[in-house]
Amino acid sequence: MAALLQQRWGTIVDTSGIITIAERLLAGERLYVDLIDPNPPFSIWLYLPAVALSRWVGIAPEIGVYLYTCLAVIAGLGLAALVVQRAGFAENRVLLRLLPLFVALFMIFPGNAFTERDHLGTVLFLPLLAIMAWRADATRPVRPSLALIVAVGLCGSVLILVKPYYAVAYVAPALYVAWRRRDVRSLLAPENCIIGIVGAVYVALVFLLCPEFMRDILPQVADVYMGTGDSVRVALSYGPVYLMLLLLFWMVAPKAPVTPLCAVALLASLAAVIPLVYQGKGWPYHAFAAISLAVVAVLCRIAASSGWRCNRETLGRVSLCAIVLAFAWRPFLDTQKPDEAFVAAVRAASRGEPTLAVIGSDVTAAHPLVRIVGGRFLSAYNSDWLGALAFTRGLDAAAQGKMADAARYQKQSDTYLDGKYAEFANHNYDLIVVQQDDPLWTNHVLGQARFAALLSAYHLVAKDGRFTVYGRVSKAS
Repeated sequence: MAALLQQRWGTIVDTSGIITIAERLLAGERLYVDLIDPNPPFSIWLYLPAVALSRWVGIAPEIGVYLYTCLAVIAGLGLAALVVQRAGFAENRVLLRLLPLFVALFMIFPGNAFTERDHLGTVLFLPLLAIMAWRADATRPVRPSLALIVAVGLCGSVLILVKPYYAVAYVAPALYVAWRRRDVRSLLAPENCIIGIVGAVYVALVFLLCPEFMRDILPQVADVYMGTGDSVRVALSYGPVYLMLLLLFWMVAPKAPVTPLCAVALLASLAAVIPLVYQGKGWPYHAFAAISLAVVAVLCRIAASSGWRCNRETLGRVSLCAIVLAFAWRPFLDTQKPDEAFVAAVRAASRGEPTLAVIGSDVTAAHPLVRIVGGRFLSAYNSDWLGALAFTRGLDAAAQGKMADAARYQKQSDTYLDGKYAEFANHNYDLIVVQQDDPLWTNHVLGQARFAALLSAYHLVAKDGRFTVYGRVSKAS
């Protein structure tokens, strides 16, 4: 069922872009030299095994990544269930009955966040929350095996390796454990030490294997990319839904105790709201950790209740759960999958493996379109995010009278466009996608004579509400 529903979204934009980067890395190109991505390398390394294995088996990497994600869900839920079973929580019997809902939460509910880094990291974070709940119960002995501790630590490290600011989702429940046990030494639990060691090794590997990221990309991202979000808008957008989930946590079983399982999940969820608002982008997958962990807390609260009887009150609570979950699911239902007629028109104008370029700041312009039409994406950047953001920030700085900053940003944008023009001239692309809903940037680019001259050799191929595709006019025509 999950596989059928996933057809609505297809391979999502970010995952499709990462698959392309992974294929190019496996073909010998260099990350942060030939391929520029604003994310730390683990975001790419996380998917490399799935793409490499897909090539070896002979299946499409999209299928391999889907199966890889399913395996992550099985591993996360399975390991969490093993920890819960070993801990012997009072709510275990009900939790077993609720297992299909946990599966649905991480297989169906993600929607357009399925296969995202945040999705994989969150489901693999569950075993760590389970062992934290075990340690938080000071009345029972905590004797997990060494193998279990290592497995939990390695799985739990994925979320913070994906995005370091998710560390707050680790710290909040860890502090709760220390408070419950009245022992600050619990912060040095073996699984927490493993996560710390993994993090330290990762940082060392980044310096060793990808020095260009620390030296060149990170300062550039910090200067141009960070701080461009709107935290107030994101808070207002997701605030009502999240407050509904908190209200549901209280109303779904008002007489049930807030057990350690409930507490660690809810605290991690509350902490995950911080990076969501801080990033200020508002993309659904940024909210997945906060929302899904809140739902986990609700399910654990249900399991902690004395049981629901078949009566009017139970029917009301079930209805309330359904309504709140429907609202929480809404952001994950939108799809960025290209329209079939749009794709068909692009395919009809393509031959062989067309090369495709993009003029636009949104990664959606080229991905997953280039893979759907069987094309090749040759640019070092997956979109014009660097040039467009530098250009916009330069205009803002100039409007504020900060002329030195304006000049610096303008130089970054001009340097980016010089490199982009060289790519266009070198590759002589078969297809060019122009993002129509980013007129500030596209008008700036196409307003330059050199780019206007390049585009004059192309004709209209397809157009939808956001993007226009142009095909190179053949010499024969």
